Amino acid sequence: MNLEKRVKELEIKLSKALQRIEELEYFERENKLLKKRIEELEGIVKEKTKPPFVKEDVKEEPKKTGQKEGHVGYSRHVPERIDEIKEHKLDKCPICGEPVSDTQEIRERIIEDIEQPRIKNTKHIIHRCYCKKCDKIVEPEINDALPNARFGLRLMLLVLILKLDSRVTSNKIVSILDTIFGIKISDGEIFGILKQLSEAFGDYYETLVKKIQEAVTKHIDETGWRINGKNYWLWIFINKEIALYVVEKQRSSDVPKKVLGNQEGKFITTDRLSAYNVLVEDTGCLQQVCWTHLLRNSKDLAKHYPEAKYIHKRMKFIFKKAKGGKTPKEKLLNWIDLIAGRRYHGTEVPKFVRSVCRTHREDLFRFIDNPEINPSNNLAEQGLRPAVVIRKVSGGSRSENGAEITGKLLSVLQTAKLQSSNSFNFLSDLLQLPK
Repeated sequence: MNLEKRVKELEIKLSKALQRIEELEYFERENKLLKKRIEELEGIVKEKTKPPFVKEDVKEEPKKTGQKEGHVGYSRHVPERIDEIKEHKLDKCPICGEPVSDTQEIRERIIEDIEQPRIKNTKHIIHRCYCKKCDKIVEPEINDALPNARFGLRLMLLVLILKLDSRVTSNKIVSILDTIFGIKISDGEIFGILKQLSEAFGDYYETLVKKIQEAVTKHIDETGWRINGKNYWLWIFINKEIALYVVEKQRSSDVPKKVLGNQEGKFITTDRLSAYNVLVEDTGCLQQVCWTHLLRNSKDLAKHYPEAKYIHKRMKFIFKKAKGGKTPKEKLLNWIDLIAGRRYHGTEVPKFVRSVCRTHREDLFRFIDNPEINPSNNLAEQGLRPAVVIRKVSGGSRSENGAEITGKLLSVLQTAKLQSSNSFNFLSDLLQLPK
């Protein structure tokens, strides 16, 4: 009996031990899951509290430098003009000091450098004469300076390029002119120079307005701008030859309507902002929506909504076929109709489909009929980048007058860069500066 009782006691203890082992295994699994969850939450908290300037380590291998295999190599071109020739010859060996033999061979080395910059102060003796016919005193014009300007045009154009092309702040321009040229100038004089140039380029700016109005195709985009801490908008109207910038308080269709006027029979490439739909109705222009924006938006939708993955995949396929130029426009539109014919859930995906496949159905493939139309609004986005960098450096403009000056000078400068490889010479020619 004692043995049976002892066996039962051992069986009970064994059962409890096994139960305890199962509990420990369960707690161990739970503990691992909790530790993993804690690590995930700590990572999320760390990511949210991480300063914006801290970047993740790049895991990809860096690209190889130089041209790709099969491409023609590139090296700096030898200057066509040689200003000075210097000859170098040894009498003694630079290593041991012993006399050297006569020249065995000659090699050439061309070095590009700059001379010491210096100020050029010119005193103009202006002879004023009386004209009997006009009944007034007349005098010759000075071509290398604006009327009543203290500085020459070359210096003024340098300030313009530093300010709006290199995006250097006014106080840095003051420092550069003082350090390199020894010219003492103030922040106020920097603004005065820009204002004088804006007035001098006034007629050319109006010419740009007329040309962009007459252009058959153009791109339009807008970005935020700040004037004395208040929100404004910087608009760009651009094609391959002209860039026009306008700063306005509104983001509505009133701005492009005021700038462009009647546009019947002309084409605009846009990013589907609702203001452009009103512009199309009121001015008679035709719209080509930007496919880069469409694919970007469909890709973002596909990240959050599984049913949008089909839309993004089909949009990429359709655009690829459209760019190939071999697929008829009717077939492309049929594929768009198939996307619109499906049933979608929620609000975001149906909203995107309605906008693209129904509202803008006729605006998707205008570039097929007219090769001058670009299916991407990348040209306008690239044109806005200089202004975005200026905004980031300066914070915008201090006054509406300053914003207007910035818009005019940006228009002239960016147009010069579109039309010429040397924007300085282009601007000089506009102001009739002799070379």
